[in-house]
Amino acid sequence: MSENFSRKLSLAEMAAVCGLSPYHFARSFSKTFGVTPHQYVLALRLDFAEKLLADRRMSITDIAYLSGFSSQSHLTTTMKKYRDVTPMQVRERQVRSRAGRQG
Repeated sequence: MSENFSRKLSLAEMAAVCGLSPYHFARSFSKTFGVTPHQYVLALRLDFAEKLLADRRMSITDIAYLSGFSSQSHLTTTMKKYRDVTPMQVRERQVRSRAGRQG
């Protein structure tokens, strides 16, 4: 998952890698990690997007696509829902944080 999170991953595909039915894979995964496979993949995508947001030369649209989101809007909506911040707010925090370390 950590190597393929930016592309569309189906539950059936993930389950097949483990030799399980999609139902058993989802149950086992949730029991082990405390989140659904979908939530886990979203967290990986959001973490990656946050790292990319540190590079102000990259557009948020490009970051969204590189992180596996269908659009900038999808990234923004998902980040707001799960992290309670927007990509622009993350970028602004990183800039302020870097400026504080330099000064």
